[in-house]
Formats: sequence, C-alpha cells, structure tokens
Amino acid sequence: MSRIVYRSPLALGIRGVGVGASTLGVVLVAAMLVAAAGPSGALGVVVWSVLGLLGAAALVVLATGVLRASGLRTRLVLDDDGFVNATGPRAGVRKVAWRDVRKVQSDGDVVSVDIAGNRQSVIRTAMLDVEPKVLARELRGRLNRDRGYTPFGTGEQVG
Repeated sequence: MSRIVYRSPLALGIRGVGVGASTLGVVLVAAMLVAAAGPSGALGVVVWSVLGLLGAAALVVLATGVLRASGLRTRLVLDDDGFVNATGPRAGVRKVAWRDVRKVQSDGDVVSVDIAGNRQSVIRTAMLDVEPKVLARELRGRLNRDRGYTPFGTGEQVG
C-alpha cells in the first residue's frame, strides 16, 4: 500500500485570503469615515464596537486563509499503518491504526470510522478534495487489505 494525502483545495485558502483582505479594507475605510464624522455617546460606542468585531472577524478569516494557502491545511493521511484525521475540531480520534478500526460508513458530507473502545473518528469530506463515497471505498479497501481479505477470484485456489 502507499501513502495518500487528501487536502483541502488551494482555492479555499485563496478565497479566505481574498474575503478577509477585502473585508478588512472595507472596515478600515468605514473606520476612517466614522472617525471623520465623530459620532458621540451611545451611537459612537455601538458603531466602534461593530467595526471592531467586523475587523476581528476579517483578521481571523484572513489568517485562516493564509494558513490554508501556505500548506497548513486540513488533511487526511492514509498509510500502511492507519490514518491521521486532521479535518477539523470535534473529529474524534485523530490517529488510528487499521487494527483498531471496526466499521467505516459514509453519511452526507462525513465519513465516520468506528474504532475499538466505542470511540469514533469523523472525517469531514466537505473540507477535503474528495467525495465521501470515494473516500469510504478507499478506507474500506485499505481496511480489507490490512485484514488480509481479497476480492473474489483473486485469492489462491484451495485444492
């Protein structure tokens, strides 16, 4: 077996950089206009608070886009020993050996892998550049090879 790495599309990171930078630019222009108008009292507090929150959100989107575009993206690594699931928070178990896998199933945009000890690893395929059914088929194939199962007609003849 070989090592396969599924990553989020580069376009997703570039889109985050664009949206974050443009939103940050709009917030800065709005801040200059608000500073020139000089609202006071409760209205000033509300306007500056909203601009501050929008600016912080734009910085988070921009930083996330830069990290994704630079290669520190969401990924799923499959190899001979098992897999590493880095597809987001609350994904469950991150590093799994094939010997611990009990069941693989796909449902919508996620592929869930049941693991020994009533644990689970949830792979979010919406963040990866692969379809859920294709990924589930690949995981099942690797699990079968690890267990020594072969498709019908390819095994040795007993005679």
